[in-house]
Amino acid sequence: MNITRVEVQSGRIPVIRPHPMAIGTTVCQENVIVRLFAGDGTDGYGEAPHMVGHSQLGETPHTVRVILRHKLIPAILGRSPLDIEGLTTALDRAVPGNTRAKGALLMAAYDIAGKMLGVPVHVLLGGLVRDRVPLSWSLPIVPIDDAVAEGQKMIERGWKLIKIKVGRPNPADDVETVRVVRRDLGDTIRLRIDANQAYDVKTALTVLRGVEPFNIEFFEQPVHRDDLDGMAEVTRESPIPIMADESAKSAADLALIARRRAADYASIYIIGPGGILQSRKMAIIAEAHRMRGYVGGALESAIGAAAGLHVAAASPAIDLGCELYGQYMLQEDIARQPFEMLDGALVVPQEPGLGVEIDETRLARYREGDVETFTHG
Repeated sequence: MNITRVEVQSGRIPVIRPHPMAIGTTVCQENVIVRLFAGDGTDGYGEAPHMVGHSQLGETPHTVRVILRHKLIPAILGRSPLDIEGLTTALDRAVPGNTRAKGALLMAAYDIAGKMLGVPVHVLLGGLVRDRVPLSWSLPIVPIDDAVAEGQKMIERGWKLIKIKVGRPNPADDVETVRVVRRDLGDTIRLRIDANQAYDVKTALTVLRGVEPFNIEFFEQPVHRDDLDGMAEVTRESPIPIMADESAKSAADLALIARRRAADYASIYIIGPGGILQSRKMAIIAEAHRMRGYVGGALESAIGAAAGLHVAAASPAIDLGCELYGQYMLQEDIARQPFEMLDGALVVPQEPGLGVEIDETRLARYREGDVETFTHG
């Protein structure tokens, strides 16, 4: 059965509170959701979420819609959703880049493929290496008391991993925030730090040495994504493992980072590299280079979070827990049922496909503009 119809719509869901970080402040999820249909009526969902209105690589919800309409959807109509590599090649031939738009379509194709074959997506990726994925919560750049209060609230709700966003104008304030959060949240909570490219090399090393006493699991993207020399220097000198995030947007990026020894760990997104298949390839590269990783979050709804869970479940290198907390940041999620959470970890869906049932009423509530429909033939 081939892809016979594609529906595309945009959504805008407010978050439960603003999320300030070094690259901007998120006040809502700006999402493009695609729904593919096969000839037998099987459907699949994918999404391209945006936190600060863009992807940092030029994509916005508007550009995603335009590229889907004029280039990408015509390239996959009439093709089999089971042929993921073939679909990927067709999309890449249609237009370079635009990985979020491509990733949304391929995510939906995986959803259909799993449903057609009667298996969850992680089976299509090689099978389970873990059936639960520890979940990380990010504290934004806010006053220290607010960060502590939110951290305590999330711990009470079951979280065991907390990430602290840093990148304030005065780096000493970042160190003090980490110190107080560690003191007030206790020694049993795993803490990690994310600068979102905020520092130069000298400042990054100063902050790293300042937070060294506070048992930090890793320090994410301390310098600009293009400064691999700087990343390599920080990694060499740092007393704390360094994670590449914005620097690692593709399998080729991660291979270069590994060769340059520009990071110890890798943040592997689901939508940023171009979808589930590309994310899985990044996880394999990380494993080959003895790099640990996690699935980074882009404020996905349950659709993208489910995709992230399947990739994490099938990837030995993704063992640091994941940042798939987007659906908990939204004022209302579009899934009928939330993921099961046990002991600070999300349980990997076992239903066919992504394992997410969408509430169409909620989806319509946050829709912006019309639903576009494209058919084959």
